Amino acid sequence: MKKLLQELFEISCVIVGLYVGYLLVKHIWSVFDISPTGTLFFILALFSFYIWLSRNYKYGLYRLFKDIHQSNLDDIEKQELEEQEAEIIK
Repeated sequence: MKKLLQELFEISCVIVGLYVGYLLVKHIWSVFDISPTGTLFFILALFSFYIWLSRNYKYGLYRLFKDIHQSNLDDIEKQELEEQEAEIIK
């Protein structure tokens, strides 16, 4: 019973969140007057906000970008070591 109530509460939170999000988007669109620049800014703001909110999520975009960045740093370090070895061999 407790699990059912928790599920119902979560579903109701999602529904209320979607409704509040709809009202927020409706208000922001009216502020920007649906200009191309305003729309682009709004989409960029939503994307940035989503990344910030999911920064602690294991499979979120923040972790993905962080892992890619770390992988690039590792590749650069490996490439520098290979170049140093090639210079020593010459």
